Amino acid sequence: MKGVELPINVLVVVAIAIIVLLGVVVLYFIGFNPFSGSVSLTSLKNAGCSNYSLNYNCGSRGGITTKTLSLPSNSYGVFTLQTLCEKYLGVTVDDTAGCARVCGCL
Repeated sequence: MKGVELPINVLVVVAIAIIVLLGVVVLYFIGFNPFSGSVSLTSLKNAGCSNYSLNYNCGSRGGITTKTLSLPSNSYGVFTLQTLCEKYLGVTVDDTAGCARVCGCL
């Protein structure tokens, strides 16, 4: 019985497939997830304050409590700038002036 011979092209394709498979396994184990929408508190605050100052010019406090943050989903469950200020930035409940100060508004 004669030995089975593999063309060099098949060996190259198999080697590349093994390298790609190992790469995917490594990325899986280190927790790489390109679809994760994690957002930091700083970026939430910056986006909310920017939204508030652009839309309300630091004038109407209603913008703090009613304007939802147009951000990707985040693990904080924050939807308005006032909620962000109260839960994570140390502003007391219903203190819209304090939340405006967090954004640099006087």
